[in-house]
Amino acid sequence: MGTPTSRRIVVILCVTAIAGLAGCASPPERDAMTVNTPAAKRHPYSVSVQTPFNSEATATERPNRLKEAIENSIVQSGLFRSVEAKNADYELTVTVTQITRPHFGLDFTVTVEAAWALVKGADRTVAMRKVIKSSHTATVGDAVVGATRGRLALEGATRDNIAQGLQAISELSL
Repeated sequence: MGTPTSRRIVVILCVTAIAGLAGCASPPERDAMTVNTPAAKRHPYSVSVQTPFNSEATATERPNRLKEAIENSIVQSGLFRSVEAKNADYELTVTVTQITRPHFGLDFTVTVEAAWALVKGADRTVAMRKVIKSSHTATVGDAVVGATRGRLALEGATRDNIAQGLQAISELSL
């Protein structure tokens, strides 16, 4: 059956392999979630961005990074004239309602569902309300370590969600 030392080595190798496949939660990077596509239609207004805390999905996803990624995406796309901290012409609220991710495996597919709401600041009329669902798969070819694959899949799904949200806003007549 083998010596106790060889059994320990096998156990250590198995635990290491499982840890590498499963991975631990790794926070997403703001720049990796930022969309770099110019807006098809630009709005001559200012906007503020809110990403409220949601214990279900964003407690471990760092909502400030999501907010920064959305703000950077708006600025880079030119969708709005400017992004303001407060007193903007429009208020964009993006609430992550669900994140679905695997706990282990070779390919990690993460799904992000977020509620997007764009409200006119002056009279609080709703310009857009939409639930956007997106997903992204990271493979072993993207990263060998499970935690990195999980982060890459989350970043990709979030980036796609932001792209869809900004596309929907660019199609509005404000």
